[in-house]
Order: sequence, then C-alpha cells, then structure tokens
Amino acid sequence: MSLLALYLVCDSFTSQWQSKVFKQYHIDQYQMMLGVNIWSMLMTAVNLYQSGEFFTSFAFILADSTALLHMVVLSITSATGQLFIFYTIKEFGAVVFTIMMTTRQVFSLFISLVLFGHTIGMVGWLSIVSVFGILFFRIYRGGKD
Repeated sequence: MSLLALYLVCDSFTSQWQSKVFKQYHIDQYQMMLGVNIWSMLMTAVNLYQSGEFFTSFAFILADSTALLHMVVLSITSATGQLFIFYTIKEFGAVVFTIMMTTRQVFSLFISLVLFGHTIGMVGWLSIVSVFGILFFRIYRGGKD
C-alpha cells in the first residue's frame, strides 16, 4: 500500500511540476524531454555503477543483438509517448492530463476484468465509482488547473 501511495504522490507531483515549468520558463516539450531524460540517464548510470552492474549491462547488450533491438524499439515508443505527454501537459494543463491517464488506467482495469476473468470486491467497486465521480466533476468544472 505504501508503494502505491508513493506512486500516486510522485505521479501527481510530476505533472503539476511540469505544468509549472512550462508556464514559468516558457520551454517546449522537446526541452522538457531532454532535461528529464538526461537526469534519468545520470541517475540510472550512478545506480548501475554503485551496484556494480554498469559494465555487466553494457557487456550483455553488446553480446545480445536481440536485447539491443528490443531496447531501441522500447526507446522509440517511449520517446513518442513522452512527446504526447509533454504536449498534452503544455497545451491543456496537468488536470486534463491527469483525467486522461486516470481514465486510461480504469479502462485497462476493465479490460483486464473481461479478458482475464479477474474479480473486484466491494471496496474496489466503490473506488472505481469514486474515481469516475471525481473525473466527471473535474470535467464538469471545465478541467481547470
């Protein structure tokens, strides 16, 4: 539960912070993407170096061309997704982005229920109804930041 709570806090903070940076510093989504990815690469490199897996990771990628291909495809699709995310936050604000992502997650949940036969208890259904209630209220309000 604490990891889920931490995820929600970080997810909420990130889009709000990015919206503020877009408005305050008048940068575009490409500059935001570059900054975020440089910091991500630095943090990952430090973590890999501290754990002793930095050179092992490079050796694995050089030895397995399939892994390299999968990383390239993942990087391209991830970068494309980031461009859409940053564009949405810059043009429509963090609230609209949060509404879109929450709706996507709830639809993913419903698809999982149907495709894999998962079940949800009463608390789960109450949570889903609460989320949609909040979403519809925010949409009704106009999705203002």
